[in-house]
Amino acid sequence: MRAIHTILTMPGDETEEIMTRNGVSSPSPTRWTGPAKEVLSAYAELRRRGIQCYLLHDFEPGDSDRPENYGALLSLIPEDAVDLREDIPLLIGTEDESSSLANRPLLDLLAPVTKGVEWTPREDGILWELLRAPRLPEPVSLLTVFSKEQGSTGRWMISHDGRRVLTARNLEFLRECGIAWTDSEEVEGQVYPVPSSLVFGGRVVEVLVSHGVEFSDPPIHLIDRAAADAVATGEEEGRS
Repeated sequence: MRAIHTILTMPGDETEEIMTRNGVSSPSPTRWTGPAKEVLSAYAELRRRGIQCYLLHDFEPGDSDRPENYGALLSLIPEDAVDLREDIPLLIGTEDESSSLANRPLLDLLAPVTKGVEWTPREDGILWELLRAPRLPEPVSLLTVFSKEQGSTGRWMISHDGRRVLTARNLEFLRECGIAWTDSEEVEGQVYPVPSSLVFGGRVVEVLVSHGVEFSDPPIHLIDRAAADAVATGEEEGRS
C-alpha cells in the first residue's frame, strides 16, 4: 500500500522557504505535497523550528495489494450532476448526500460481491436507493489523533492523520458482505460514536473501478494494521 504524504501548516515566508528548499509543492496555501523523502525532511525541519504542522497520509493500493485487505470510502457524484443513463453502471448520491443510488447495471455488478445489502426502486424507474446495509462489527481504529470535538447530537468529529485501520474482524466482514456502515471510531482503547459512513470492501471497489464507475474524488482507503504500522510518520527521528 503506497502512502502519499501531505503537510498541513499555515502559510508564511519561513514555511515557504523550507518547503521550496526541500522540493515540496503546494496545491493550496495550507497543504504541501511531494515525494515521501522530501515531505518527511521538510516536516522534520518544520518541527525543529517550532512551526505548527501536521503530517497526513492517503493511500493507494498497488498491484501486490490484495483487495481483501483494505476498504474505502467513496465520494459519490450527486444525482443532479449526472446524466442518468441505463446503459452504463452508475453509483451516485442523492442531492442532499444522505443516501446512495444505483441503476440496474450497477446492481448487477454488485450482486456477486455483496451480501445483506438491499436496494429499493424509486418512482422514476431508473434508480434504486440503498435501503439497508449491514454494520461493521467493530469500530474503525485511528492511530494518530489531532483533536476531538463532540457535536450537539452526541457524535464526535475526530481529526486524525488519515490512517484509518480496519481490524481483522472488520476485514473478514467486508470480504463477505462487500458494503457496510460504520458509525464508531476507536482511539487508544476508547470508542467514540461518529457520523455514519458507508465502507466499500476492496473487492467491490475493484469491480466498480474496472467497469468505469466514476467518483467525485479518489477513494479514501481504509487499511489493515500492518500497512498502517509500515507508514513513515515523521516520529522516527525523535525515537532514534
